[in-house]
Amino acid sequence: MKPCAAAGLLGLLLGACHARDESAAKSPAELDAPGEVIKEKPLPAAPALQADTSAAGAFLHWADAVRRADTAAVNGFISPAHGLWVLEQPGALPLLTRVADVRRLRRSQPQPSFFTLAAELMPCLRPTAVDTLPTATCDGRPGNEAGFARTGCLLGPAKGAALGSIWDHATLRGGTAAQGRAAVATSRYAVLQTDSGYRFYWARLDGRWRLVLLDLRVPCSA
Repeated sequence: MKPCAAAGLLGLLLGACHARDESAAKSPAELDAPGEVIKEKPLPAAPALQADTSAAGAFLHWADAVRRADTAAVNGFISPAHGLWVLEQPGALPLLTRVADVRRLRRSQPQPSFFTLAAELMPCLRPTAVDTLPTATCDGRPGNEAGFARTGCLLGPAKGAALGSIWDHATLRGGTAAQGRAAVATSRYAVLQTDSGYRFYWARLDGRWRLVLLDLRVPCSA
């Protein structure tokens, strides 16, 4: 081997050994210096909550807010113009209460807070759309004493006209019969939960879905 070639090979070997020695002598922090590591891709952002583009989607968002006792989110579904009307049957006469803030509602229950409603909501992945919501016949079997022809969490056209006579003899709080009729007249869809018989009336107002009437009467309980 020529002297020049041998000297070059020896130099390469010594350089490699020197590089290994330097790496071994470096601290973990030095090895992780920004110039020596591969940058990781950032984690994807959490998906944003989709806008309530359907009455069914609005109901699910609203029910989730009720279960979380999120007052601001629940109030966001109340129409500034019409408010939220809550219909109950505490005695012989129905009671209709209009509120703009659910914190001001006192239900006719031992626990009057609005958010006690969370325990009464059916599990509902998505309401089932039907042409007509069933009515109670009060001759059903155990588990469906109200006798609904179809059970579950159902979405159908609102029948606001069926409430017409209630405004004439109900006890009213927070609003007038004219205001109540005007609010219900805007409703387009209603969600019925047959476990409780509760109905939730939805209107499309100001570019979004608003809950205008919450019917908390229990069928066949008289």
